[in-house]
Amino acid sequence: MLRRKRRAVALVTSMAALVAVVAGIAWAAIPDGNVVNACFATPGGTLRAVDVPTDCATGEAAVALGGPTRGYSFSNPNNVELSATSVGVGSVDLVTGTYLVHGKVNISNLNFTALGATFVPCSMRLVGIGGNVDQTWMIVPSPRTGLNASNASISLQGVAIVPAAYGKATLEMVCASIPRPTGPPTGVIARYRQLQAIQVDSLQTTS
Repeated sequence: MLRRKRRAVALVTSMAALVAVVAGIAWAAIPDGNVVNACFATPGGTLRAVDVPTDCATGEAAVALGGPTRGYSFSNPNNVELSATSVGVGSVDLVTGTYLVHGKVNISNLNFTALGATFVPCSMRLVGIGGNVDQTWMIVPSPRTGLNASNASISLQGVAIVPAAYGKATLEMVCASIPRPTGPPTGVIARYRQLQAIQVDSLQTTS
């Protein structure tokens, strides 16, 4: 009886290993790692997975079932001092694809001796590809009294597309502090910096 139990356990273990190997081969056989392709039988509604849409036979319609959603994130609460030229305040490395992106940074004017405000522009861009994904700006007043700094938050968002010809790119968020008359040349910082990018399979836009 003991030998029979051992044989049964060995048989089950062997079958499980075989199933795992076959499953691994089936997964590796799907050439598109981002989208699961299927064929929908127009008469009957049977759905079957295929490697590529062209594998569908007569009487079947190709259907893209979508793929995994990938997110990329940068977060750092520490201070970065701004200057009159653009300073990087956050970045994430992206691969080929389409992304919904969002960035946020808190701007604080800590120059307590300044008599005026400062002009702070911020933008998001794909390094090396050209053009801004989004940009905005604000005027941050001088500190009000004593040690009370002037604070403001800037948000950026948009769509970033990394073409296949590039393979990868860096999404960067940059800010600057440009003094207005009697404004602070230094003492303006960026903190609580966050940048996120979510990859999507497709995107519909309206205007």
